[in-house]
Amino acid sequence: MTDQTASPLPPLRSRVTAPERVDLPDARGDVTWRPMVREDAVAVHALRRASGRIDHPAYIVTLEEIERDLERSEIDLVRDAALAQDAQGEIVAYGSVVLLSSQSTLVRSVLDGAVHPARRREGIGEQLLAWQEQRALQQLATSEKTLPGWILSFADERAEGALALFSKRGFEFKRWWLELSRDLAEPLPVVPLDDAVRVVPVTDEWSERIREARNDVFRDHWGSQPIPADTWADLMGLPIARPDLSWLAVDRATDEIVAFVLTTVNEEEWEQVGFSHGYVEYVGVRRTFRGRGIAQALLVHALGVYRERGLDRAVLDVDSESPTGAVGLYEHLGFRAVNRSVSLVREF
Repeated sequence: MTDQTASPLPPLRSRVTAPERVDLPDARGDVTWRPMVREDAVAVHALRRASGRIDHPAYIVTLEEIERDLERSEIDLVRDAALAQDAQGEIVAYGSVVLLSSQSTLVRSVLDGAVHPARRREGIGEQLLAWQEQRALQQLATSEKTLPGWILSFADERAEGALALFSKRGFEFKRWWLELSRDLAEPLPVVPLDDAVRVVPVTDEWSERIREARNDVFRDHWGSQPIPADTWADLMGLPIARPDLSWLAVDRATDEIVAFVLTTVNEEEWEQVGFSHGYVEYVGVRRTFRGRGIAQALLVHALGVYRERGLDRAVLDVDSESPTGAVGLYEHLGFRAVNRSVSLVREF
């Protein structure tokens, strides 16, 4: 959780020194830069696939996710998204800078990007990150909020080049996340469900209540902010979202959602990683129901359905310093750490 209670802060704009103008990087060799347009989504997806095989081989960003990102209301493609192309018009790098609209306790400008593996060690990544950082400073400097401001990015620990670039520019390796995996061929433990709740499959009519429950559960988690309704609808509408593999625990007396397990399945990843799997996107329990084994019971139920559907493994990511003791919960259920990623932050 981010601590904003220690002392009042002045407006963010007074704590950030930003350039008046941010131009795209200069041309270098056969590489030139231009703003991104929505029609670039397919080419960006191909670049993400090529770079991801090295930088984050365990997951693949889908074309639909890239299309959604380029259409979100928070991004001005002319100012916030750029790509580099060679003399033949092939995209060799891309980057985006998005000032997230959800700002309950934190103002975040998020950086995303990649350089094609064949064009690394040419200074393209340095150009890209320098541009992104300057644009992020501009974004933060527009805020009157008296909240902490972050320039934020993420990287797999295997992305050594990216980690070196962020470190060189003064980003802190602020929070480590564990990728956990569980072999579904191994026996599942028996975890009785609390008699006060019932298990309900996820359907459309629950969607808004799930969002509200998610926002409540994760408000004490590091860096987390509420998910707005439009963003939630976009996420739930992605092809990888799997309500048929997602479950709720509902209070029998009030019909309140007290816990949830939400799943995504990206079959593009299966060949690359060598096994089929469901990804546990969210697990959460409301505070008043914690300590009663509800999360364990609901997750075991979900894992059993995964296995019935023929999936080989379950995968999830968890904050290595989770305030709810989630790492121990998952390990008790047979999950094992297989990789790490890190949140990279400049704070203001």
